[in-house]
Amino acid sequence: MKAVVYYDMKDFRLEDIPVPQIGPGEILVRVKACGICSTDIFKAKYGKAKPGSVLGHEISGEVAEIGPEVTDFKVGDRVGVLHHAPCGACYFCLRGQEPLCDQYRRGGVVPGGFSEYIRVLPELARKTVLKIPDSLTYEEATMTEPAACSVRALSHCEISPGDRLLVIGDGPMGLLLALSAKCFGASQVIMSGHHDFRIRIAEKLGVDYAYNSQKVNMGDKVKYLTDGRGADIVIVAVASTAVVQEALKMTREGGKICLFGDFRDVPQPPVQVAPDLMISQNKALFGSWGCSPRDYQTALNMIKMGRVPARELITHTFPMERFQEALNLMEKKGECLRVVLQLQGV
Repeated sequence: MKAVVYYDMKDFRLEDIPVPQIGPGEILVRVKACGICSTDIFKAKYGKAKPGSVLGHEISGEVAEIGPEVTDFKVGDRVGVLHHAPCGACYFCLRGQEPLCDQYRRGGVVPGGFSEYIRVLPELARKTVLKIPDSLTYEEATMTEPAACSVRALSHCEISPGDRLLVIGDGPMGLLLALSAKCFGASQVIMSGHHDFRIRIAEKLGVDYAYNSQKVNMGDKVKYLTDGRGADIVIVAVASTAVVQEALKMTREGGKICLFGDFRDVPQPPVQVAPDLMISQNKALFGSWGCSPRDYQTALNMIKMGRVPARELITHTFPMERFQEALNLMEKKGECLRVVLQLQGV
């Protein structure tokens, strides 16, 4: 089978590798589409991926083969595959903190979504493979995993009716968060970013207020829109500690700041937080990463109902042979949002 194999940021090769062999409880999925996540870029750029490995985790496809003991799926089923499955019984799982579970962190697709076939391990086959309806394209179904991460973050924010929420970052995830926040009870959603193309899409798709922060003073805008108090909730959807400092200033007393951008692989100075912000101003600072099987199911439901405009968020698709071109486009940002790799006659 064909796979896009990583060797270096500028060295992804389309190679022939063996089709994975499956065992009891496992599924072989013929990958039809796989979204390219900023995490894939970070892993490649900062040497966090092993040379010779296959990346990709926003996966949709069809069941090509089922192993013994698989009863919930049949060959030909259209499916989305979440690449992490919690054990459901450890200390963290029992407290609703599934991404901290040891089993969850190991992952469970072989070799990765940028290949024509993947082997889905038993724990995933039981918990995190969902059938997708014919009404959704395979490309749209790749939006389920990123939407699930947004669902988890918004759930952690514990939005109350009437809350005014600010999302900092106009990337695909920032836009997903902003568009989904209304479903969780926010009465007003503000988004800031640096790209006019993305700001226009946000406004078109229903974000209440979207601004280019290089052209307007976001501190003044947020104060004006929140009666001088500041946002009830701020979600930082970029990996910048400087932006975290700005978020702290734009959050009202008693408000919440959720760190969502992936800081793990980006060199950053530490965040300096004055204790008074947490004490007398009673601001809460927390993070959100990953998603649970329940979040994944919720996200799929939101996409099916049209609450997440998956089709409108996908701006570019590429065949496997043009993977490096797709990656270069994402690095430049500008006039793109979600970029999806198409495999095997989608």
